[in-house]
Amino acid sequence: MPHQPHRPHPIRQTSSPRLLVPDVARGMALLGIALANVCTAWIMNDGEGPDAYFGGVETVADKIYVVFAAMFMHVRGLPMFSTLLGFGVGLIAMSLWRRGFPLRRAQAVLAKRYGFLALFGVLHCLFLFSGDIMILYGAMGMLIALLLSFTDKLLMRVAYGLCALLIVSGIGMGIGAAFIDTSEFDFSGFSAADSYWELLGEQAIMVGAQLMSIPLTGAMVLPVMLVGFVWARRGTLAGGHRRELWTWTLLALAIVLFLGLPWGLSTIGVLDPALAEPLNAANSCIGMLTGPGIVAAATLALEPLQRLGARPWFLWPLIALGKRSMTGYVLQSVFFLALVYPFTLNIGPEFSAAGQAALAAGVWLATLLIACALEAAGKPGPFEWVHRRLSYGTTMRPELGAAPNPAPAHPPVAPGLSSAPPTAPHPGLGHAGPHPGAAQPGSGPSAPQRPEAG
Repeated sequence: MPHQPHRPHPIRQTSSPRLLVPDVARGMALLGIALANVCTAWIMNDGEGPDAYFGGVETVADKIYVVFAAMFMHVRGLPMFSTLLGFGVGLIAMSLWRRGFPLRRAQAVLAKRYGFLALFGVLHCLFLFSGDIMILYGAMGMLIALLLSFTDKLLMRVAYGLCALLIVSGIGMGIGAAFIDTSEFDFSGFSAADSYWELLGEQAIMVGAQLMSIPLTGAMVLPVMLVGFVWARRGTLAGGHRRELWTWTLLALAIVLFLGLPWGLSTIGVLDPALAEPLNAANSCIGMLTGPGIVAAATLALEPLQRLGARPWFLWPLIALGKRSMTGYVLQSVFFLALVYPFTLNIGPEFSAAGQAALAAGVWLATLLIACALEAAGKPGPFEWVHRRLSYGTTMRPELGAAPNPAPAHPPVAPGLSSAPPTAPHPGLGHAGPHPGAAQPGSGPSAPQRPEAG
């Protein structure tokens, strides 16, 4: 009987519950994004003083909210979402590896998926929201696809180096803001458009600006995306790794307490108001490091529930929205566009900080209810469905297809390893779970995601 080459094949595995953390964290991150964007991107606040950044301070409620937002909202949801996007890239990469995809084929699958995400971002930026983030995320997803063969150790060194650069940049920007009078500069870009056609013209310009700024903005989100990517490959959020999770949690807490809190207090006049602008500038870079920390804190908090496989009712709405985060994000733009512009309902510009926050929370709540309705009906988010259909075709999942040449004598290697034949069978080869956020069997704290120690 002729020798048959070894081919990767599914292994009989028991099902594991979908990870709680990514969905819950994405659902919460969308609230942070709405609260941060309403006063910095959707409503043009032209008041004087540092409080104008938050929508203005007129009442005690405004003061309380400004301090809260400086600590927990501004440059918190974005880095949190960026970390989770990197985590998602890592989960898909590991799923492709388990199913036997060669390196080049896996890179092509990821490049196509995140290329379509960038295209969605261009359309979103042009027709709905000039502050779109999907263009950047798509570009960074395609970049990470090129790094699949890099070891975890090397990727984390790159991430830590970029994190150090963010800290240095934040300190430099803070010092610069302390000595340079920025009151005469207009950073708002465009005034509120008087018609949708005028808005389209402005946003067409912003599409070009976004594409040109990818090297700069990419350097800000790439470090936390790489952390999330490596966490997915190592199974960090599936259990264990408590020391690393606590380290990131404490770092985020330090930024919240020693940067966010004084920024909020100086904005409302409890501390010297002259500190507000420098702290705001420093937070724009250093605040990016809170992303992995918030995800780590959520992982530690949800670990008992994850271990029990519990899905408590109070997390169900967040899970529903987190599973449909692209739809939730785009719907935010639809609602804000209908609410805040002079040519639509023009609601919000007259509100101060707390009022604008309430408006943003209402928009987020509307997307939450829509996600819950879709979850109850067993339907995916429409934008997730379209994205998956375009990325993977009619099967709605990556397909390896018939190979034109005979299969190799050994299965494709794990990401970051050499291409030499394995000396022992790879653990975990076979069909990955149906959901990118699902906990993979055998990926608990004592079982590595793949045979790679780096």
